[in-house]
Amino acid sequence: MEAQLKPYVGKAKNVVVYNTYADGRRIHFDVFIPTDAEDVDEVPAEYDKKAVEYAKEFLRLIGKPDSDVQVNICYRCHIDNTDFYTGELWQLPGKDIYIWPMEGCPKPQQQ
Repeated sequence: MEAQLKPYVGKAKNVVVYNTYADGRRIHFDVFIPTDAEDVDEVPAEYDKKAVEYAKEFLRLIGKPDSDVQVNICYRCHIDNTDFYTGELWQLPGKDIYIWPMEGCPKPQQQ
């Protein structure tokens, strides 16, 4: 894994959550994009396309293929706060974007 992927340490942020699968659903993670929206219906549609881009970037950073991440399997879940995930999030290099790793993903505390 590239050294650029770092555990997130920072203040609380409201985020829109995208539940994401890849590699035949063997890899599961959420993409968190900061937002001022109170409800997912208020989140701009362009975030959906960006979530797929961020998901692919994360997969490349952990050395996994990014070819099967598709818009129809990456969708808006809900608005959440990063405080609920202290010590569990990755931050994409140079971006205000966070990943909550689940099945098939390296965890920040393992680093």
